[in-house]
Amino acid sequence: YGFPVSVMKISDAPAAVRDALRARPVQVAARLVLGGAFIYAALGKIASPKEFAGIVVNYDLLPEALAVYFAYLLPWIELTLGLFLVAGFRTRETALALSFLLAVFAGALLLRSAHGATAGCGCFSTKSSGSENIFLLMGRDGAFLLCGIYLTLSWRRPPLGAG
Repeated sequence: YGFPVSVMKISDAPAAVRDALRARPVQVAARLVLGGAFIYAALGKIASPKEFAGIVVNYDLLPEALAVYFAYLLPWIELTLGLFLVAGFRTRETALALSFLLAVFAGALLLRSAHGATAGCGCFSTKSSGSENIFLLMGRDGAFLLCGIYLTLSWRRPPLGAG
């Protein structure tokens, strides 16, 4: 009550800020960072599917049979979406899908942490690295999520004929 609520849109931002956020080099950098992270994360999981399946089962969020199936499928989804984003294919839709995955991953990390689990998260490695700092993991996922949201909201297809 009594407090005006105002939501700032990109179109309301000062022109210099808006133009900088929509600059093609910034969008390409965000695509490469987010897409590259997912490609890198997928490759280790694809190379060690049994180890990654064990990590997913240990999350104890899905029945074991479904968790194993999910563990074998997820890295291929990550790789495909990462390649799509790096290539600039359906950028807005791909960034939205990756943002959704990041939100799910963050939720799984929070649930796992709330239950006292301290083993490796399986995000970028299938090796057990011991205890990982949940705040660093959430910060990293949050930064990637911001890239995904940025690309989802700001991406504009280049005009035909533009290089």
